[in-house]
Amino acid sequence: MGVPSTPASNAIIYLTYGAFLVVGCYIAWRLRHQSKTEWLSSNRTQKGVPLALNFIAACECTRASARLCA
Repeated sequence: MGVPSTPASNAIIYLTYGAFLVVGCYIAWRLRHQSKTEWLSSNRTQKGVPLALNFIAACECTRASARLCA
């Protein structure tokens, strides 16, 4: 299997960008009646310390920890 040409690569990239734009606009349109406090409270589903521990456990925190996981 060969490397795609530059026009083919650009087409894949821009079609993906377009798909993400359409999906993001659709989600925003569906949630347009949600109040600001409802949106903010839905984002606070996990406290800071467990979230930080998840990043450390997944070796996503720093490059040094990524070297240790490799």
